[in-house]
Amino acid sequence: MSDRYIFRYIIILVAIVSVLLSAAAMWLQPYQHRNQENEKRVSILKAAGITEVNSDNVEQLFKQHCTSVVGGELPMYTIDNQITVIPMKGNGLWGPIWGYIGIAADGKTVTGAVFDHKSETPGLGAEITTDYYQSQYKGKQLQLNNNNVSLEVDAITGATRTSVGIEKMIDQTLKLYLPYLEGNE
Repeated sequence: MSDRYIFRYIIILVAIVSVLLSAAAMWLQPYQHRNQENEKRVSILKAAGITEVNSDNVEQLFKQHCTSVVGGELPMYTIDNQITVIPMKGNGLWGPIWGYIGIAADGKTVTGAVFDHKSETPGLGAEITTDYYQSQYKGKQLQLNNNNVSLEVDAITGATRTSVGIEKMIDQTLKLYLPYLEGNE
């Protein structure tokens, strides 16, 4: 076998594989988008305190419970005309963290919180995704003081940077929504 034959064989093989991978990526894109939207809807509903949601019933429950969606710079989701769910973004130890926090009609009571991450340390910072960590937010009262919002919850032992990142994310996000929260008192 000559080197030319091997070189041509490799180029043809790479071209065929790249066409197949591109076609598969394009074909799967609508499914990936739908799954991302459903994951977002599950998080929004769980932050509102609707816990019986899963990937099978999320579309039906979201249509049933989500009464309004406000986009723009300060997006909000209204669930059952009573609970406002606010999306949040921040930084953890190794990368971005994000989540949703539900606030009752009184503008102070947290109905639930859901957090996620891309690259936090398993067993430490990644604990923000567990029900054990997220459940401590339910029923907590927001403290609204002179252009500041605070929320007292327990940190994760050994994950100081992630815990501080969650705290900053909540405080900075809710500070933006302060006029809305104070208007609901």
